[in-house]
Amino acid sequence: MKERLGRTGTNMTEGNLFWKIILFALPVMATTAMQLLYVSIDLMTVHYGDSAESMGAIASNNALINLIVVVFTGVSLGVNVVLSEARGAGNHEKAEKIIHTSLVFAAISGFAVGLLGFFISDNLLVMMGTEAHFLEKATLYLRIYFGGLPFLMVYNYASQMLRAQGDSQTPFYILTASGLINVGFDCWFVFGFKMGVAGVGFATIIAEAVSCVLCLFVLYKKKSLYANFRFKKLRIDGPVLFDVLKVGLPAGLQGFFFSLPNVFIQSSLYTIDPNNIDLENGAIASGNIESYFHTAVDAIGTSAMTFIAANVGAKNKDNIKKIILYAGIWGTIACALIALITATLYRPLLRLFVDSEESIQAGKQRMEIMGYWYFFNLAMNLSAGILRGIRKSTMPMLSTMIFCTGLRILLIYTLFPMEQFHTLQWLYALFPITWVLAFLSNLVGIFIFLPKTLRKLEAKAE
Repeated sequence: MKERLGRTGTNMTEGNLFWKIILFALPVMATTAMQLLYVSIDLMTVHYGDSAESMGAIASNNALINLIVVVFTGVSLGVNVVLSEARGAGNHEKAEKIIHTSLVFAAISGFAVGLLGFFISDNLLVMMGTEAHFLEKATLYLRIYFGGLPFLMVYNYASQMLRAQGDSQTPFYILTASGLINVGFDCWFVFGFKMGVAGVGFATIIAEAVSCVLCLFVLYKKKSLYANFRFKKLRIDGPVLFDVLKVGLPAGLQGFFFSLPNVFIQSSLYTIDPNNIDLENGAIASGNIESYFHTAVDAIGTSAMTFIAANVGAKNKDNIKKIILYAGIWGTIACALIALITATLYRPLLRLFVDSEESIQAGKQRMEIMGYWYFFNLAMNLSAGILRGIRKSTMPMLSTMIFCTGLRILLIYTLFPMEQFHTLQWLYALFPITWVLAFLSNLVGIFIFLPKTLRKLEAKAE
């Protein structure tokens, strides 16, 4: 087993794990940033090639699209954990079943949700309070986006399979290639054919289809992988699917509970000054920038989860302790850089999306609140990754549901409407307040479950 693991990407159970974690995390971060770049390019292209209203229409979908994506991406984390364990334990037969079962599930679930979303897009946008002057274009963009959901889901699952086998670089290379394709079709459709929001929507689908096909091709052809994809083996294995969903479904629900209040926060933003489009665009611009900040803490949490799961499979408890420490160090460094960028580069970053001074000042308010307190976002994400790595996904899901969903929505409907709290600062302060509470809750779970897991591993090793 060791010989085979040594030639299949990053060996997560041996060697200098301090550097291996960050070298694994950087491509994960870059891959997520490339996915976000789709949205940013869409916004900038349609702003300069069509109109500010079209940009607002696409941006008004962001919270809803993120809600959909994080749920399915969360579920796909179950593939990462279970496949990492199987690889760490040397169980090749189970690894193959995990790959083929998960791909079938990804395709079916992506098609089903895409079809449903296509027909109820307008109702979803109305429910989240999308302004009337954005509604027609926003609905068109969302319907096109739902049409490409199967490609996005299969890519997300396939990329998690590569990461679980120690390859975090290939998904980044694939997203880079498809990102360039996205830019090309954006410009062609918007500037050449004057297709507006429809053009950027179709460009995104084409890019997602390319990334999906390329990722499956690598899973099929790359002989150095621990387990490969084969068409003839595509079938659902019930116990394996249950195993994947046991870890992934709580993670998906956690993503749902984390993103759901963002829909309410976005609609609440419109109530501060309903006719001030500069205020809305500034908030949207800073939200896009903050999404890139999140890629760093998310990548570190995902890497910790993957490394911990592999060492659970290998029954190496000492490495698990090291991974937690090392991930915490790298996360702290990342958060210090985020604070520095917020303090020094907020204006040029915001100018990538908006040009009015009022929009820049509105965006600055959000960036300062989020950027200076991002360590608590890291703490929440890393603690959740640790719990998922030891197969305790329910705990972070409950923490997110109670604090990041329940408490945020409660405060939006009780505290925020009061005159003294009806400001951008108080609206965005909901984020760090709930990050802290969710982290403390996850920390309780770590103190309860991690020692038990380590004792079990020690007993099995003997």
